[in-house]
Amino acid sequence: MDKKLNCVIIDDEKHAVELLVDYINTMPNLQLVKYFTNPLQALMEISANDQIDIVFMDMDMPGMSGIDLSIAIRDKTKYLVVTTGHSKYAYEAFGVQANEYLLKPISMSKFALMIKRLLNSELAVKNTVAADDFFFIKTDQVQKYTKINIRDIIMIEGLNNYVKIHTVNETHVAYLTMKELETKLQDNPNFVRVQRSFIVSMNYITKVEGYTIILSNKMEVPLGTTYKKQFLVFLGEKTMKSKRNVPD
Repeated sequence: MDKKLNCVIIDDEKHAVELLVDYINTMPNLQLVKYFTNPLQALMEISANDQIDIVFMDMDMPGMSGIDLSIAIRDKTKYLVVTTGHSKYAYEAFGVQANEYLLKPISMSKFALMIKRLLNSELAVKNTVAADDFFFIKTDQVQKYTKINIRDIIMIEGLNNYVKIHTVNETHVAYLTMKELETKLQDNPNFVRVQRSFIVSMNYITKVEGYTIILSNKMEVPLGTTYKKQFLVFLGEKTMKSKRNVPD
């Protein structure tokens, strides 16, 4: 991998910042862009133009919590790594789509292994066939088509002989079946069918409360009995867990 990943550290503890700076400088694939000890300053100064690849986010900070800040800037970084001294934030970290969860004190070996996982996922994304990134659907007008970027799909909703494709910007209606779209997306690990009438993207799940899935567009999808086992396996694979004996 030739390009270095741009890193930002947000932590109110100076010694924690210094440790991560040392670790980042040690890794040949990383480069530090900036760091913040004030979360409000980070909120105001971080923008999409910074081209950030990894944000290392502390949870307990004065003025603004790491969870709230993560929600505000999640779309401005490719990877989010939670760094905290408390295991209690694991569920919240899942809710803000954190890629990794590092418990303090963070050793160099744990840090290096985590970076290796991110680099492997980065390589996997680059090896994805570009042709699978989008598809076109026919509109209700003759000879007119609409492009659907797969990465923008939040949810697909079945409506008898039609489907609604909910994306980050708008909703499209297409004369397609749920089975046809499920087949189209079957090689994409981010999509899972959770009910006879719903396929959702894991990228846009913000919460799972009991058997209700809450998405980033505020829609709530009930988990169907038939697909419950499949979804729980999917959820388990994406959930960060402590190796300690902690009650469920």
